[in-house]
Amino acid sequence: MLNIFTAINSYISSMINHEDTSPVSLSLEAMMAIFTKLKKEELPRNSIVVKPNQICEHIYFIEKGAARIFYYKDEKDVTDGFRGEETLLLSIISFIRQKPDKRGIELLDDCILWKLSYQDLEELSATYPDIQYLYRMIMSSVLIMTQNRIDRMLFQTAEERYDDFVKSHPRAAELLTLGMIASFLGITQETLSRIRSKK
Repeated sequence: MLNIFTAINSYISSMINHEDTSPVSLSLEAMMAIFTKLKKEELPRNSIVVKPNQICEHIYFIEKGAARIFYYKDEKDVTDGFRGEETLLLSIISFIRQKPDKRGIELLDDCILWKLSYQDLEELSATYPDIQYLYRMIMSSVLIMTQNRIDRMLFQTAEERYDDFVKSHPRAAELLTLGMIASFLGITQETLSRIRSKK
């Protein structure tokens, strides 16, 4: 379990990447409180963790495996995000608001997940200031990642977006179909095939 906290801390620190951000560290008491609330799940590939138009009631940490965030538009399946091992997984709008959102979460591999419910996280945050700080950093990391994705769509070429995606998600090519990758990058499969043929 301690390895899980180390991995989460490392992930958040890499996402925040601010020199003036204090390290995320938890007191032993706070860690023990989280231990009592964290639940481990082992789920097979293709499991739908959160269905579209349902409430995301948990935040997940992927110990093993990979997942994607997706939605349907004009009856087409669109991949909105990819998460690999030792990353956080949630539908952020639904989780924060505790209301249904169009995004769902699908597992792309057999996964080991650690989950914490919204209610438990709120209660722990109200009791332990260090957990409240961790909660803020988690939300900040996810929002920064979302803004970075928007910036790439606005300012990068399709080839630059593909190169960044492959670098950030080395296992994606073996887990995602070409259609999923193309929809995530905001390009057609034909454009993706042309980019890949140059590599």
